[in-house]
Amino acid sequence: MKVTNSVQPICGVILAAGQSTRMGSRNKLLEMWNGKSLVCHVADSALASRLERVSAALGHEADAVEAALPEGLGIFVNGDFANGMAGSIRAGIYRLRGLAHVMILLGDMPLVTADHINALIAAFENHAGSDCIVVATNEGEWGNPVLFGVDFFAELKQLDGDAGARSVMNVHRDKIIEVEIGVAAAKDFDTPEAFDV
Repeated sequence: MKVTNSVQPICGVILAAGQSTRMGSRNKLLEMWNGKSLVCHVADSALASRLERVSAALGHEADAVEAALPEGLGIFVNGDFANGMAGSIRAGIYRLRGLAHVMILLGDMPLVTADHINALIAAFENHAGSDCIVVATNEGEWGNPVLFGVDFFAELKQLDGDAGARSVMNVHRDKIIEVEIGVAAAKDFDTPEAFDV
């Protein structure tokens, strides 16, 4: 069942535009892990969750990454992908036009499941407002995904570089709700060695 919180739904944006610089010449999102590409794991989990709609922000090798994604995703290209993930977040926020809350997911975190995503959605629903940030944690440490209410969109549109949205979260620590999901919140696949799990 899809979710509606107040008037506005919750949509997902998968960040899949990066250059995988620590993987050498390989695009980590296209690497196979447990039978399918890394980015496909994340997309499948998002599509199986209670998110209303899911889009993927593409950039580096956009055609190849799009070909690896399942049907049912919205696709947009971040032309500023070389300057870091902030451009993808900004583009995703602008696409939503304040009509939906947003969950930011990373394309290289395949341990995140639909159940994890739904747990963040449930925490957001329990708050019953648009002025909170729900973050997945691993042993109490912030990780990903992160769900932002529309109240934070103006600040997310000001992000720059490759720092992601952590700066917004640091400013609004009193608005943060933590949801423990374990190692899935922390395990990304940035190097060839990371695939040996």
